[in-house]
Amino acid sequence: MSRPRRLPRPPAPLAGADIYLLLAMVAGMIVIFGRLNGAWLTTATMVTAIEQNAPLAVVSVAMTFSIIAGIIDLSPGAMIALTGVIMGLVNQHSHDMALAVVTGLALAVGVSAIHGLLVVALDINPVIVTLAAYIWARGLATGLTGTGSITVGGPLINFINNASLFGLGMPAYIVVLAYGGGWYLLNRTTLGRYTFALGGDPRGARRAGIRVTRQIIFIFCLMGVMVAVAALIAVGQMASAQPLAASGLELDAIIAVIIGGTRLTGGEGSLIKTLVGVAFIAILNSGLSEQGLSDAYYALCKGIAILLALSVQTLARRAADRQAARGRSVRPDWATERIARVP
Repeated sequence: MSRPRRLPRPPAPLAGADIYLLLAMVAGMIVIFGRLNGAWLTTATMVTAIEQNAPLAVVSVAMTFSIIAGIIDLSPGAMIALTGVIMGLVNQHSHDMALAVVTGLALAVGVSAIHGLLVVALDINPVIVTLAAYIWARGLATGLTGTGSITVGGPLINFINNASLFGLGMPAYIVVLAYGGGWYLLNRTTLGRYTFALGGDPRGARRAGIRVTRQIIFIFCLMGVMVAVAALIAVGQMASAQPLAASGLELDAIIAVIIGGTRLTGGEGSLIKTLVGVAFIAILNSGLSEQGLSDAYYALCKGIAILLALSVQTLARRAADRQAARGRSVRPDWATERIARVP
């Protein structure tokens, strides 16, 4: 008895080319900064760049989920500062860092859950809800400390700050765990599939029986968890809680995710590409900081580099889309066409 065989879809030469293009841009920046400052191009510098940007990398995991679902969250930077301050204050009064971490986690997840409830219950745009948190959380962190820092110590902080394995500090391994867990959630669970569905077609997701309310709250709570982890890393690296910590981190996270190929409109994205986008931002931050630029020229050069990278990525995506459209016009039914029966 013969059975039908599907005609395989030919691979698109430009499909997935954006990640290689981004890797090439990262490599190009390393070469340029190395030529400008030979002392910068060392293994120690690369390791330092990875560890210093660990909070950004961790937050970018949750930001990828958010943007795939069509949600823009502007609160992470301010919430990292507030969570770190709360950890510092609890540790200062109780001398129990474990209790401080649990309290910070509860605060970050609780606030994020409230954000989700405001979005689904009152139908407030996520940008507005999280923009408010961007303002009040930073203000509260500053008010609680009087713009000063809170010294934090103990075995856990020493472990985060000083422990290393194969030349990499603990923040790097926390990043690996965050991306491993995030990748599994996004690609191997119904929560991940629902995230893509929510960003691709919210109304269709509701009609398909997806509990959109629960999914949105889950995405916000995931951000809360990653904010708490990032706050712990930041406190550990500085051995103090600072109200101005992680300033601008939320914008770097959004840029890393978008440069990595996640569509700002939602429905498409990849954590692997986000990680490469984080590498781009990390190398850019590290390389520019070693050039002796003033704050004004640092911001100018960073903005221009990001704009160029986004432009190149956009052009590559459009080329891939055009190629895919031509393929569909030549043979519109690749997915369903069948060839002669095989004996």
